[in-house]
Amino acid sequence: MTKTTKVKKGRFQITLLLLLIFTSSTYGQTTSSGSISGTILTSDGAPAALSTIKLIGKQRLRVNNEGYFIFHGLDSGTYTLEASFVGLQAQKKSISLQPGEHATVNMVFPLDASTLNEVLVVGQKYTITSRKESEEVARLPLKNLENPQVYSVVDKELIKEQMALTLEESFRNVPGAAPAKTGAGMPSFFSRGFQTSENFRNGVATYLRTGIDLAEVERVETIKGPTSTLFGAQMTSFGGIVNYITKKPYDTFGGEVSYTMGSWDLNRLTADINTPIEPAEGLLFRLNVARQTENTFQDQGNNATFLFAPSLSYQVNDRLKLLLDVDYYSVKGITPAGWVASSTGSGKTSFDELNLDYRQSLNDNSLTSKQSSSNVFFQAEYKLSDQWLSQTKYAWGGGAYDDLYIFDFLWNEESAVDRVLRVFTDEKTARKNFQQNFIGDFHIGQFRNRLVIGLDYLSNYRKTRYDGLGYGEEVFPPANLNDLPGTPVIRLEDVQNVLATRNTGQNITKESSYSAYASDVFNITDQLSVMASLRIDRFISDGTTNTLSRVKTGDYTQTALSPKFGAIYQLVQNKLSFFGNYMNGFKNVGNRIQPDQTVSVFKPQQAEQWEAGLKVDLSDKFNATISYYNIDVSNSIRTEGGFAIQDGTQRSRGVEFEAIGRPFSGFNYVISYGYNDNKFTKANDGLVGKRALGTPEHVVNAWISYALTKGKVKGLGLGVGHSYISDAYLDNLNTFTLSSYNLLDATLFYNMPRYSFRLKANNILDEQYWVSDGYYARPQKPANFMASVAYKF
Repeated sequence: MTKTTKVKKGRFQITLLLLLIFTSSTYGQTTSSGSISGTILTSDGAPAALSTIKLIGKQRLRVNNEGYFIFHGLDSGTYTLEASFVGLQAQKKSISLQPGEHATVNMVFPLDASTLNEVLVVGQKYTITSRKESEEVARLPLKNLENPQVYSVVDKELIKEQMALTLEESFRNVPGAAPAKTGAGMPSFFSRGFQTSENFRNGVATYLRTGIDLAEVERVETIKGPTSTLFGAQMTSFGGIVNYITKKPYDTFGGEVSYTMGSWDLNRLTADINTPIEPAEGLLFRLNVARQTENTFQDQGNNATFLFAPSLSYQVNDRLKLLLDVDYYSVKGITPAGWVASSTGSGKTSFDELNLDYRQSLNDNSLTSKQSSSNVFFQAEYKLSDQWLSQTKYAWGGGAYDDLYIFDFLWNEESAVDRVLRVFTDEKTARKNFQQNFIGDFHIGQFRNRLVIGLDYLSNYRKTRYDGLGYGEEVFPPANLNDLPGTPVIRLEDVQNVLATRNTGQNITKESSYSAYASDVFNITDQLSVMASLRIDRFISDGTTNTLSRVKTGDYTQTALSPKFGAIYQLVQNKLSFFGNYMNGFKNVGNRIQPDQTVSVFKPQQAEQWEAGLKVDLSDKFNATISYYNIDVSNSIRTEGGFAIQDGTQRSRGVEFEAIGRPFSGFNYVISYGYNDNKFTKANDGLVGKRALGTPEHVVNAWISYALTKGKVKGLGLGVGHSYISDAYLDNLNTFTLSSYNLLDATLFYNMPRYSFRLKANNILDEQYWVSDGYYARPQKPANFMASVAYKF
């Protein structure tokens, strides 16, 4: 037998064997197993190509171009099918299969083919945002039209289109919000006349010592007004709070890698990888990483950041779901200096009159700071019954400074700037938050109740060593603005020499609070509902102990009640609502030693908000909110004759408007306006009638984009954004003005299912502007560009 004959005979035997296997397999299917087949369509009857169909607990398939699918080899029983498409709510259907039965099931997405195609190439940024679905705002699963509070949502698709990189950049989509950043880089914003620099993560506490990279963020929620009733006092502002939701695992393999470059040697690489471990068992994993380096626009300064954020979820059974969510973020670089100025010493009224090149820094690249933040979040949800859910959350947030150097430049003379260096060494912080919620949805008679009952424990720990260099005998020479080359540079070696002569102890601060709260939404009719909420909060300050002197100061305890009420009436059910609310906020105030050595015990500072407005929700076509608010603050501390007196008051009132729309395919917009009038009504001498630091009167934000959804270049689009922030003040007496500014940005993008390209121009008008964090001001980036490429899998 020849070699060729042997090969042919081998091929024949293999073919015969495969034929026998196939025949027996087919015979088995037709006699002892069944199948489920069908199509997934859009509302106008077109195939929903690229959608996914899942036989829950069994198999998952991608439908073909005709929307067709088939599951073979199924035993008899009841099956649940779930059809999904990126960004859309999944559609489910159950079917009972008899032995050997071949069943047909057709499923329909409630969108037409054009809209589905738009989702594919443009994204769901406006559909998701306008619906504002959130379980954290009220700690209950309420729709926007059922919630008497005002809040905004910025989701990842809008963030991606705007090429935003940090949390404070997302604030430009929030009505009335003026973005800022603290000296150490923590995100901050002004809202309704107040400033906040604390940020919630998945509805619970953090303790950051860095910024927040948007690579790990799914959506950003901002809740307006005093919110202490549900969120406590230690992290809330009277103007509102920020709660960012991190990206969670999902049950299919996928992800995205991207690279971004830009002005001042910006280099950024990100990866978002979702890889189910045991999808049929509900064990899922997702990882987000980001690495970025960038120089500053000034002659000194640079930074490098790194993000590592894994997330693991496990659906133990149909009642219990577990989630573990972790992140680590590090920053190494030069901390931007903070500027302080007054017209009294400098004779000037704004930074526009500063005799210094905007790109000229008085910093030094040897003063490299190292900062880090970490978060651990665990959640267990257990379905007690069809009406009740137990939700247990634990969060640990910590941060550290491995030396933080922040220059403060005091412009007290026309041509000279005092240089003060704040040095933080051995800084470590930690915050633990344990929260237990019982969430119910039940009827008493014919009346529906949605109730949350919660217990909240929060503890803070801070260990820091601080030195202020530039005061007393170690005064660094002022910077002479008329002779900068002749001004000595302050280098790391100079700082270390001064620190070597110091014997500074560490300050250790410990605080905790124990709270209980309840909130009920009571439906009087299908269209009329009322909300009643109450919190009781016990705050315990163990004070601050210095490790050198062994002296403890500032220990006290305080109890507060925080009520909240609201009502909402749907003038047109599921489309138009009128709402009103009363919201309370409080801040704990410590005891004070008076000049005569007596100790004054104070009450918590209080804020009371009354608000009314309208909400409109026309599905994914149009969404709007307009409201008027009035906030009165009482129990503020002021001084008189050197004594601290707790009778200070402040008033803030204004109007906010937000509109989100998609009038036709491919065209989307988000526009907002905020007006705020705030003043101190009873305060220290000279402050009555003055505005709070850094608070603008007018804020306008707009983002408009259009993308082609048909033709050979579908996915090609253009986005244009504009932000206007009116004048604000840098000093208490309102004599030194932070000038208003207009920011114009534009993005050119090309989105396809597997890849995307984006090009953005920031600050096209090349505005030279300053932003305050409520204490200091910092110059911001002039005109710059970014370009990115991303691959999705």
